[in-house]
Amino acid sequence: MTPLVSILVPVYNAAPFLRQALDSILNQTFRDFELILVNDGSTDSSEQIIRSYSDPRIRLHNQPNAGVAATLNRGLELATGKYIWRHDADDISLPLKLEKEIKFLETHPDYSLCAVQVAFMTESGKPAWSFRQPHDSDFNGAPFLHVERKHFSPYSPITHGTVLMQTSVARDLGGYRQEFITGEDVDLWLRWIQRHKAAVLGECLSLHRLSKNSATKKHGWKNEYFRNLAFRYYEQRLEKGRDDLQAGHPPVVPDNAAAGTPDRPAGKGRNFRGDLLLYLLPLHVDAKDWKGVSEIVRYSLRDGWKLKRTWRGVLFPLMGKRLVGAGIRVKRLFKHQ
Repeated sequence: MTPLVSILVPVYNAAPFLRQALDSILNQTFRDFELILVNDGSTDSSEQIIRSYSDPRIRLHNQPNAGVAATLNRGLELATGKYIWRHDADDISLPLKLEKEIKFLETHPDYSLCAVQVAFMTESGKPAWSFRQPHDSDFNGAPFLHVERKHFSPYSPITHGTVLMQTSVARDLGGYRQEFITGEDVDLWLRWIQRHKAAVLGECLSLHRLSKNSATKKHGWKNEYFRNLAFRYYEQRLEKGRDDLQAGHPPVVPDNAAAGTPDRPAGKGRNFRGDLLLYLLPLHVDAKDWKGVSEIVRYSLRDGWKLKRTWRGVLFPLMGKRLVGAGIRVKRLFKHQ
C-alpha cells in the first residue's frame, strides 16, 4: 500500500548523529510513512548505520556525491506518498511532530505546506529552549503563522527540516533549483507562497543541531549572496511573472567575496568573533553546554583579546540578563551623580 508520507533524509558523512535522527523518525506516533535515505556518496560509516536497521519502511538509495539540491530532487523522484517530509540527518524530531502536521494539513485543505517551531541545540545535543524560531511573539497567540514575504526578515520562518509538503505541489514547482549552492530552501519557500499557502505551527516539536559542519560554516559569505538572490528573484516574479533563472539566465556566482566582503583580519588580538559571540555563546549558556562555552570563549579571546567588545561579548552572556541589567542601572546611577 502507498504510504501517506514519504520522509526524505539526505545523508552525507552523518555518522556521529545519524542514529539519533533515525530513531526520532521511527518513534513518531504517526506511522504511515516510508523513510527514504539518499546516501550522497558518504565515505564514513553512514551506510552501515542505515543497514543496521530492519524496519521495512526504510528505503536506502546510494548515489555518487551530487550535492544537497540534486540529492533532494532525487528524493522527490523516489517519493510515493501524498506528503513529503524532509528531515536532516543530524536533527531530532519530537514524537508528536508528524501527527500534528498531518492533522493540520488534512483539516486545512487550502494549505499545502506545514512547518513547526524549532528550538536549537548545541553540537553535543543539549537543547537551548529559549532559542526558538520563529519566536513565540511572532505567533501573537495564534495557533499557527500564515507565512508571508514579510516574515522572512531577518530569518526564514520556515525551518527546512520540519516541513511537511504536498508532493504534487513540490513537483509542480520544479523542486529545488540546483543553481542555488545554498539557500535552495528559501528559494523554494518564496516560490511556494506566491502560488500556494504555507503555515508554521506554534508548537516547538523539533530540535535542530548547530554544527561546525553547517551550511553557514561551509559556504560562508555565499549564504547571504544566495539568500539575497532568492529575494531578488521573488521581486522579479512579482514584476514580470518570471525570474531570470526561469528565463534561462542562471546566476553568475562570484569566485570571491565581491558579493559581500567579509571581515578582514585587523591584526593580532583585534579580530572580533561575532560569529561566535553574538549568538552561539548565549545559546550554549542557555543550554548549559559548558564544554562548548569554554571552546567559544577560548577562540574569541585568542582572536580578539585586545578589544573591549570581545570582553563584553564574553562576560555579558555568562553574567545573565538580570546581573547585566543591574550593572547598567548602577553605572547610570553613578554617571548622573
